[in-house]
Amino acid sequence: MEQKNNNYELSFWFSSRLSEEEIEKKFDNLLKQLEKLEALIIFSQSPQLKQLAYSVKKERNAYFGYIQFELSKDSLVHLEADLRLNDDLIRFMVLGIKPKEKQKAPSITFRKPIHKEQKTTTQEETKQEPQKEKIISLEELDKKLNEILEEE
Repeated sequence: MEQKNNNYELSFWFSSRLSEEEIEKKFDNLLKQLEKLEALIIFSQSPQLKQLAYSVKKERNAYFGYIQFELSKDSLVHLEADLRLNDDLIRFMVLGIKPKEKQKAPSITFRKPIHKEQKTTTQEETKQEPQKEKIISLEELDKKLNEILEEE
């Protein structure tokens, strides 16, 4: 039975006591460790020095980075065990994320405003049905705005 891989994001903080060369080596080791577990790396952000909001293990600054990858659940357990043994990591967190193509984009609709002019109503106008609000899509709104802007 073939195991399904899930998408994850590993966010981590390296100790600020390390030099930038050591940070690069440690980051490369993390990537190699993922490759050994047969992870497919989707995206990675090299660690950058950041100021922490509060002290963590007596440190006020740390190198923050993250890696997005695809990995099986069984291999994830091994990865987390290995990360706990890494003394240079002051914090880390692994989160499950949705793949980009499966993320649902928010649908945006706008209502067309109804402008009521103040005028005296006649008997014919009162017999007509009240005006309903029309819902238009974002594309229609963009077209209308472009038409208006081109007229000016």
